[in-house]
Amino acid sequence: MKIFKGFVLAIVALFVLFLIVTVFLPSRYSVERKIEIKAPQSIVYYLIDDMRNWKYWDTWWNLDTNQKRMYAGPIFGLNSKFSWSSLNKDVGKGEIEIVEEKPFEYVKLLITFGQEMQSTSTLRFMDLNEEKVLVTWKMEGDLKFLAKWFRFFLDQAIGKDFEQNLARIKKLSEEIARNKVMFFRDTFPETKIVYISDSTNMGSEEIEEKYTDAFMELMDFVQKNKLKVYGGPIAITRSHSKDFYAFDACIPVETTGDLQPTGRIKFGTIPKSYTLRTVYLGSYNGFENVYNLIFKHLQEQKLAPKGNLFEMYYTDPQIVKPEENITIIYCPI
Repeated sequence: MKIFKGFVLAIVALFVLFLIVTVFLPSRYSVERKIEIKAPQSIVYYLIDDMRNWKYWDTWWNLDTNQKRMYAGPIFGLNSKFSWSSLNKDVGKGEIEIVEEKPFEYVKLLITFGQEMQSTSTLRFMDLNEEKVLVTWKMEGDLKFLAKWFRFFLDQAIGKDFEQNLARIKKLSEEIARNKVMFFRDTFPETKIVYISDSTNMGSEEIEEKYTDAFMELMDFVQKNKLKVYGGPIAITRSHSKDFYAFDACIPVETTGDLQPTGRIKFGTIPKSYTLRTVYLGSYNGFENVYNLIFKHLQEQKLAPKGNLFEMYYTDPQIVKPEENITIIYCPI
């Protein structure tokens, strides 16, 4: 009996010791990994900033390619997010949202696992010159009482995912840097727009001038009415011939609310469609070659356009170098 009591007391003492140690264990955890990528900073950043790119490098996607992913918010950038749901217990369900960013410098993510556990994750991009970028991925969070013991295993578990993700981002970025073009297939969401329709002759200078005037007028309208921009400027070619070019210059917005169109500004919607999304890295002077590559790819894949192709300008050519400029060309298929 004394032996049994001694055993029970020892168990109780160990449990009390376990609780005391747990109280003093830090609840904060941090995991960090880095990689050097030989590619322009703009393209590396874009692969994270547009969340439809994630399935092309995300470890969680590779664990279950049948999982459901739902996208919300802007097409890319601040407040864009996606949620996932999988029957695979290693994937589960959750949500990732961009809650803070400074273009080409850092992206801060809020990650929710299940319905309770949250953490923040930040990717930082440092230009190392010689067309190299240092990407640092760091995750931080707080663990609940008993979960504190798992902090000793998190660095290895999460760190491994970070390493695999960064390696895939490196591969994609460097491939785009070499080839200047990469093709993706995904869904373009239904998008509300404010737009201006215009036309001109086929001279490149005249077309550029018309687009510039239209976009400046649209942005002035958007800013005056405090509309929330939901993506980059969009150009839709409506018709063209040797001597004539007609187009729509568009700004995607969250909503136009109760506003009424004014002057030549109109309201509309780009319908949801499954698209061939072409990411082009380079100056506008290369567009003719890019479109030739797009139509060649469509022919090789036995695909046919089901609507007008349209361009979205991800970078501002007044800020980035011409060779680091990013244009996204969508072709409904």
